[in-house]
Amino acid sequence: MAKSHSWPHLIFTQHPIRALHAAWRSLLVAALLSLSLADHLALAQTPAGGAAAADTAAADTLSDIPGDAFQVVLMEFAADTTEAQRLARIAALGGELLSWIPQIQIAEVRLPQPTAQAAIQGAAAGIAALNAPELLFIEPDLPVIGVGSYNDPAFASPATSYAFSRIQAADAWQITTGSEQIVIAVIDSGVRLDHPEFAARLTPGYDFVNDDDTPDDDSGHGTHVAGLIGAALDNGQGLAGVCPGCRIMPVKVLNAGNTGIWSDLAQGIVFATDNGARILNLSLGSFSSSWTLEKALAYARQHGVLIVAAAGNQGLQLPYYPAASEGVIAVGATDAQDGWWPVSNYGAFVDLTAPGDLIYSTYHRFDNTYNGYTIMSGTSMATAQVSGLAGLILSLYPRLTPAEVTSALLAGADDLGTAGHDVFYGQGRINAAHTLTLLTETIPTANGSSGAGRVFLPAIQSQ
Repeated sequence: MAKSHSWPHLIFTQHPIRALHAAWRSLLVAALLSLSLADHLALAQTPAGGAAAADTAAADTLSDIPGDAFQVVLMEFAADTTEAQRLARIAALGGELLSWIPQIQIAEVRLPQPTAQAAIQGAAAGIAALNAPELLFIEPDLPVIGVGSYNDPAFASPATSYAFSRIQAADAWQITTGSEQIVIAVIDSGVRLDHPEFAARLTPGYDFVNDDDTPDDDSGHGTHVAGLIGAALDNGQGLAGVCPGCRIMPVKVLNAGNTGIWSDLAQGIVFATDNGARILNLSLGSFSSSWTLEKALAYARQHGVLIVAAAGNQGLQLPYYPAASEGVIAVGATDAQDGWWPVSNYGAFVDLTAPGDLIYSTYHRFDNTYNGYTIMSGTSMATAQVSGLAGLILSLYPRLTPAEVTSALLAGADDLGTAGHDVFYGQGRINAAHTLTLLTETIPTANGSSGAGRVFLPAIQSQ
């Protein structure tokens, strides 16, 4: 059955999206040649049946097809296609509609394996073979993973956390601690909703894994990320996030194993955009990109949303998505000595870094081992700090565009490694105090919401 969500729908209008990276194309082709999605994603599986392959074509409904004989795909329909036409086309292909994202005209569909492979292989040629002119694109619904890390309760002490000292968060709080008008979406494994660090500070979210409006965390990854962004200040426990005055929108797209699928991520991005998030924190990713993901990201950008994503934790010089996607701030990680964290992926796509090794933050478990806090490492943690700093910037100057916020983040970073942008540190490690000071010196208004028009930042230069 197709998912039915109560959140508001906006009709998507066509927009340019850059051609997918050549590395993604080769990875995708390799995946299609060797694997079916049902082999990899428990989320996309149904119980395997006992019918022989010869019986598959005679199956009366899709539920009669053995579990290894179908594949979940993402199909883009032309904007002028009606619901009846979409459903008729899916039925004609022997498929079942699982969900529909109207803002980007994408359907999540379960198809018989032969049909799915025929459509996917050769891309445009495959679609043409289906004789379905209303279909614009089709791709497999591949995995995405959260990019944190490990945790060790033996290190779970605030004394081990050096990160906020490195980025000068406390000095930045002398300028602003953030505004509740700025909502940062944590699109991740959910958030521990009753954690005291988030009391009265969460906005309504959604769980796209279980299809309900309770995005609670069963992994711990999302709670850890959320704490670094916006844990409460001056509450006598734990830690404070970089933007303790901002609010958090929990959007669950990863399961208890910290994995998910592109379709849920795309729906999470659209949901957060439609429900008032100014910043999307994406501490997750994959070496392969997705047309559906690119459309969702473009939708968010069109609506003035800033997107911050993790560079990944494999220590490879390869682009990682969505961090390497157009208009996304890609964040790598540094260690306690301000060196490049060697597990952090690197390359020209990296824009900024932040501390990511042995970072103390909130956790989803309260027991004898974890009392609601722990240490994790990863570019996920670094990404959260950049999102928090972006929240501080927008709290001061809410009319800034994503491009202007990005400019401020880059200008305020401490240049590490080779002078200027380099493949390990990007423009450098963020410095919250320096960034906000540059802004207040450059923009004469006390608040970007006052005065006429938008605030521009032509005078800010990297320092």
